[in-house]
Amino acid sequence: MRRTTHEYDTELRSDGEVVTLGAMAYRGRTVLHSGPDMFAPLERWAQGVADQLRASVTWRAASAKGETVHEGTKHPQ
Repeated sequence: MRRTTHEYDTELRSDGEVVTLGAMAYRGRTVLHSGPDMFAPLERWAQGVADQLRASVTWRAASAKGETVHEGTKHPQ
């Protein structure tokens, strides 16, 4: 049986701005598999960047219409 996937516009923000490291902006489209841990990849991504920046990072997944589907904030460890 195939797992259902969903595509979202995703981004990481710190201090209200999209995170940019070097020439790379942390914004794009992401395909995620449905399930209870669907947003775990975004949480891990945000945690890694928060640890690197030593600052809180908010991740966001939005529908194609721009509506926020889910978001969260990770703090440096």
